[in-house]
Amino acid sequence: MANLQKFRAHESLNADSAAVWSLQSINTVGSSAESVDVSSYHTVHIITDNDLYFDFTISSSDALVAANAFYLMGGDTIYSLKVPRGLGDNIYLWLEKKGSSDCSVRMVLS
Repeated sequence: MANLQKFRAHESLNADSAAVWSLQSINTVGSSAESVDVSSYHTVHIITDNDLYFDFTISSSDALVAANAFYLMGGDTIYSLKVPRGLGDNIYLWLEKKGSSDCSVRMVLS
């Protein structure tokens, strides 16, 4: 029997792409953590020149705990982070430098 489906379910819903995207200005991240509201987006595309801790939370007043956070290695790699929708309605991305040097961070929210 022939497969008459033109697209799979996630392709039909266009779940991996977004109609809205926002190019963020270059941000300098230091030793105090900073939050970015990513509630309206599905993916964060990020590049940083130095190592950087990151975490997602549901409050802009939460603090990033480096011991529990993930980190991205600085360099020429563009990372694509999916926004964890299961956390709640308001989702914040927290960023903090990992080493002794501040980080220049470029982001596109989509």
